[in-house]
Amino acid sequence: MKGTVRIISGSLRGKVIPFLNSRYGDADITPQKVKGALFSILGEHFYGRIFVDLFSGSGQIGIEALSRGVDCVILNEADRTRYVFIRDFISSINSGDKAVILNMKAVDALSDIARRRIKADIFFLDPPYEKVKGEAVSYSSIIESINEAGVLKNDGVIVVQHFSSNILPDKCSVYTRISMKKYGTTSLSVYAVDLNASNQPA
Repeated sequence: MKGTVRIISGSLRGKVIPFLNSRYGDADITPQKVKGALFSILGEHFYGRIFVDLFSGSGQIGIEALSRGVDCVILNEADRTRYVFIRDFISSINSGDKAVILNMKAVDALSDIARRRIKADIFFLDPPYEKVKGEAVSYSSIIESINEAGVLKNDGVIVVQHFSSNILPDKCSVYTRISMKKYGTTSLSVYAVDLNASNQPA
């Protein structure tokens, strides 16, 4: 079905997420190939983990994590119509007990997660692309905010999906980029805590 995405693995494998771009502001959708690569990078073991999808869009990345067995997924989407779509889809698959769905700006969502005393294992960041050749400063700001909020475990990772021509820093706050994979115009950069940083979170 045109304009839809499909869950590729786990308990919900094959289920269609009927997200039609034309109804939701032509949001960029992570291609299936890139989504598969993302979860290949993250590995097969999701049980007991907490996954945050900070810019959810269609919700497909967080829902894929849910399908693969995470204990809790937090999906945040600032756009109200997309948020309602995600909320209703999560309800339709009877997974509300494992999902926290927020309708906030990213920084406010981080504050909300901190108030809940949640520390995630994985943060996935796919904000609207800065389609520029060169430095893309917004990503550094978000990563720094994650550190300041104290919402990622010391052994956790941050995965940034970004335009391949963007230049992201090798180090940001207490995090170091440990890998970067390119898939055409889209890339995935993975950051983890730099254990040698003097200001690492407790």
